[in-house]
Amino acid sequence: MNSVGQNFIRAFIAINLPQVVKTDLETFQRKLKSKIPADWVRWTAPEQIHLTLRFLGNINIGSVPELESVLRNVCATVKPFELAAENFGWFPEGTRPRILWVGVSGQLETLNQLAQAIISSTAKWGEPEHRQFQAHLTIGRVKTKIQTDLRKLTEILAQFKPGRFGQWQVTQIDLMQSQLYTTGPVYICIATAPLAG
Repeated sequence: MNSVGQNFIRAFIAINLPQVVKTDLETFQRKLKSKIPADWVRWTAPEQIHLTLRFLGNINIGSVPELESVLRNVCATVKPFELAAENFGWFPEGTRPRILWVGVSGQLETLNQLAQAIISSTAKWGEPEHRQFQAHLTIGRVKTKIQTDLRKLTEILAQFKPGRFGQWQVTQIDLMQSQLYTTGPVYICIATAPLAG
């Protein structure tokens, strides 16, 4: 395991998905895997797929209770809302993909407001957030750097035009710990903030 120090943990704030959505995403991953060479992409384990609201990086474990309190205060002002997983693409666009993602639709205005409130209220923790929040579910990370492979990969990816993978109601936000292993990261929920009602 990759340790970040005895008093620090690697953390992020996320919306976790219900099992039915993860199952649909796993089915889609299997379709992609059947067309893509195994060493080109590192696939996100279905149980680990989530919607990141803010990546914190390394934080002091002693700050978790205060951070949880701040998240609970933010979430207490937001009612549960609906999201859906649908569409498919990659970052960056073009022929050098690095991240394979499934999009998020539904009550995006509420989602964006919640994300911005969390980003601003947790600014004193972790790494500064310079990128604009863009809702997506990472389903794989491209490993190959060979340009001919990348061009072929984008040709394969362009053949897939999926629809909707499932809809769910967001009722809570989770503070997650990321533990890094040689086999990949493992995510553990260490605190939960319920939405209003």
